Amino acid sequence: PRGIVLDEDGIRIMQGVGLYRPLFDEVGKPMNFFRFIEGGRGLHVQPFIQFDYSTIEGGTGHPGFLAQKQPALEKHLQRAINNKYGELRSLSTVINIEEDANSVSATYLDNKGISHTVQGKFLVGADGKTGFVRKKYLEPKGILMENNPKFRYNATWVALNWHLTLPTPETHPDFPLWHLGYSPEAVYDLFFPIDFNFICDPARPSVCGRFGRTEDRLWRFEFVVKSDENGDQMATQEQAKKIIFPYLTHSGKDFGLSADVAWPEDCIEWIRSRPFSFSARSCTEWSLGRIVLAGDAAHVFPPFGGQGIVSGFRDAISLSWRLKVAINPACKNFENLLRGWYTERKQQLERSLASTVENGNFCNEPSRVKAFVRNWYLWAVQLVPAWKHNLQLGGRRDGMTRYTYTSGVPFLPQFDGGKSLPQVFSAPIDGPAPTIPSFTDDTIFAPQKAGVFQIVAILSSTDQLSAARAELKRIPKPDSIVGLDLEEATFLIHGLSASVAPETVALLGQKGDPDNIIRVVNGDEYTEAGLTEAAVASKFPRPPPKFYNPDRIREHLGHDKKYVIVRWDRMVFASCANAMELQTAIDLLEGCVNPDV
Repeated sequence: PRGIVLDEDGIRIMQGVGLYRPLFDEVGKPMNFFRFIEGGRGLHVQPFIQFDYSTIEGGTGHPGFLAQKQPALEKHLQRAINNKYGELRSLSTVINIEEDANSVSATYLDNKGISHTVQGKFLVGADGKTGFVRKKYLEPKGILMENNPKFRYNATWVALNWHLTLPTPETHPDFPLWHLGYSPEAVYDLFFPIDFNFICDPARPSVCGRFGRTEDRLWRFEFVVKSDENGDQMATQEQAKKIIFPYLTHSGKDFGLSADVAWPEDCIEWIRSRPFSFSARSCTEWSLGRIVLAGDAAHVFPPFGGQGIVSGFRDAISLSWRLKVAINPACKNFENLLRGWYTERKQQLERSLASTVENGNFCNEPSRVKAFVRNWYLWAVQLVPAWKHNLQLGGRRDGMTRYTYTSGVPFLPQFDGGKSLPQVFSAPIDGPAPTIPSFTDDTIFAPQKAGVFQIVAILSSTDQLSAARAELKRIPKPDSIVGLDLEEATFLIHGLSASVAPETVALLGQKGDPDNIIRVVNGDEYTEAGLTEAAVASKFPRPPPKFYNPDRIREHLGHDKKYVIVRWDRMVFASCANAMELQTAIDLLEGCVNPDV
């Protein structure tokens, strides 16, 4: 089924390609709670546990998940393609791949059946789990997709999407809730709650919730197909109704009525209803020679954790800078570079799978006795506020992604590399927080910067700015394949308010780009910026800064760290306490990223 959620890493990656505002304006809206509820008691029953993804405490500066509409997301991604470097040729079918020591070519048929050939240094097969690149080219060469032993659950589910139309007193005058004061919106909220529900019914596990924007009126319902049932048959409207409609019928007694109250069937448009197979699989290797696999072509995720689309996004952002290095004639061993890529990515997939398995285990417990004991245990644990908050973190409980060092991965473990760089709200050093939220990534990885590795100076006050600039100026310009340029360094200053003293502004007159000097914005200033006349006029649905921590970067890296070298995929190469350590890390960079064969 098409994806309907995008996690905070995916939001951050889309922000990086200039799609932050369109995501919230046109693609979807932040999700609130993932509620795990008992089956057979309606969608408003008290959950035995819930994960709060409305907060901004995951480290990216974004809510945990966005309920998105995939066609809208794809539209904006296509518009974001830089025509100088890429061209989309839709409705094409690859029919042949040829490879030699220096290049690879692909032959394809266009939508008119005409054959064309394109050639490049590398070919990335992001053509899905049944695509040509893996199935027809790499599988005969021994690249196979295997089941993940940590996810043993295998079953067929049905996923269906509905488009809903609101009933009104004019269109449905006999609907019984009008005379009780219900508005059309209140009726919609009653039958289709704003939170996402995991229905943990041993007899029929199911998942349901809204997706897209509120005004899109889109709803997803998924349910398991039992071993003695046929998936295609269960996906028919006749059979699906029997499973779904009991959840869309309220007892009349709840409203003082003699008859039950059901959502009007003529307000439902069936967009899609299809069976699909749950599985967690990954290829043994994700590259061979000059052929690379990414997304569903390399790995397949069950949908319980909402990790399908974002896993492909993570593949892309971490592969992109490596391909820029690999096409450089100075690259000594591109195969080692690509091997390091999928070695890291497989570590992250295991982490994502753990979150997915947790959600699946709650939903798919077949024993009513075990489910009863589990529910009461979780209820008791949540009597302690700190434990309750920890449980409600859900997949964020273990913090941001951190890779374990192994040979060939491009970071320095001795300088605490291999961890994600958090992101916080930011503003110009001499101006207020902007109308549309701005983030530290926007400056660190600004489009005009050429280096795929960047330096960030983390400062506690403006008093440290002159010294930091002088220290970087004394470091010789590195000859690096990743394009590290000290003149592109970002200076991030903590503890400044919107009002900046004139002597602070005067610092901008020194040599260097003032656009690279930014300050951290706290939660209060972020909120106030959303209340200005300009912000209100923009109608941007600014997410509330719930549990936002403006000191997240320093806490994550260590308050003793002054300089950090960060990769384009937002992973730390090295974090350094002083200029001497930074110089050492720069000296080690080339041998780490581009070692001799």
